[in-house]
Amino acid sequence: MASMNDTLIDSVLFIFASPILLFQFARRARERYRFFRLAMEPQMLCECSTPISLVGLWRCSCSFTYKGHLLRACPVCQTIPCVVRCYRCGVTTKLPEAS
Repeated sequence: MASMNDTLIDSVLFIFASPILLFQFARRARERYRFFRLAMEPQMLCECSTPISLVGLWRCSCSFTYKGHLLRACPVCQTIPCVVRCYRCGVTTKLPEAS
């Protein structure tokens, strides 16, 4: 009899949690879409309307220099940059996270 009560309680909790789980899924899907959309672009615009190239030669925080797209995992430490700086105005823009 205890297993039937546990199943009923689990079912009720799942029904109450479903809207929250759906919201989390939608939020994560939107973040991933933003990241992959930017990862396919060769450049992005700064707040000052200057194009910032995302393809080139990059130095990771681990001091490894690699060639390619900025939103690519570093071959050494596997991190992905989280910001990019405009060379014209100096503004740092936060990039979407890979999740």
